[in-house]
Amino acid sequence: MADVARLCRVTEATVSRVLNHKTNNFSTTEAVRKRILDTTRELGYAPNLTARALSERNTRVVGLFASPQTHVAEGINESMIEGIAETLHAGGYEVFFGLSPSVRSAMKTSPCWRLDGAILMQAPKPETVAELDVRRVPYVCVNERVGRALAYVLADDAMGMNRAISHLTQLGHRRFAYANARSSNATHYSVHDRYRTLLSAAQNQSIQLVEGHEMPFNSPEEFLRKTVLEQGATAVIAYEHRKAVMLLGAARRMGLRVPEDFSLICFNDVFPVAMLHPPLTAVVVAGRTMGQLGADLLLNHLLSPQSHSTKEIRIAEDLIVRDSTAPPKAE
Repeated sequence: MADVARLCRVTEATVSRVLNHKTNNFSTTEAVRKRILDTTRELGYAPNLTARALSERNTRVVGLFASPQTHVAEGINESMIEGIAETLHAGGYEVFFGLSPSVRSAMKTSPCWRLDGAILMQAPKPETVAELDVRRVPYVCVNERVGRALAYVLADDAMGMNRAISHLTQLGHRRFAYANARSSNATHYSVHDRYRTLLSAAQNQSIQLVEGHEMPFNSPEEFLRKTVLEQGATAVIAYEHRKAVMLLGAARRMGLRVPEDFSLICFNDVFPVAMLHPPLTAVVVAGRTMGQLGADLLLNHLLSPQSHSTKEIRIAEDLIVRDSTAPPKAE
């Protein structure tokens, strides 16, 4: 700024006011204003964002935090991040995406740790959540339930499981198998919500749940042998799409046909679910909608901060029916 002021023969205060579009109690000629802007471009000058943040008491930066193991282009994460980023950018905020293993390293490597707010995705580091709470940084959880968030935006997995069960029972299926979640996902709310809803249907005797549903399988072939071939399950529901892809491949290797020998449904209507043979019937978890709503809630709070009780908002899930489900074959 001093260089710009010297070359333009004006004060640094004048340069600052021109660059920050300040007009109150300040006026300068258009020629001076143009000279300052032209000189700034020629020198490649950029304002010091840290200094600006200190003077304006905000950074216009929102942090997005998830587990270091998060696969950002997998499952619903990609569409969720897109929904978050698009909404925040439209609101005039930049996004700092942190996947670092700890808050301390994030502080060392990122100049953006001084944040106006944050959004937490699946399994953020406990240190991150604690640091946000200590610094009183407002945050929203999207597809996660941790900390003292302004709001938790979650998928209605009970609705999704009920829609899958209803579709299969309407086709005539009664004996169900369930391919449960991986152990790495065991603490996520979706694992409990989907499984609890399935168990409730079995307890109500609307379906019969064959053995093998308690734990994730080690071998998809062994899972199909025990559930479909030995226990006569005619319908399999998979916790998520990757398990369904594995089961479809195992079925082919074993000479089993989908949906002739068993119907197959999975959660997450993402690639390559619709491209498989047969294309899979899938429960749609609306990642983009969840991301947009979470970002909107945070923006509203930043625009008008106020104390209120934490909200929990559930986003409806739908079912897309494709060729992997059909009536069970006649006995």
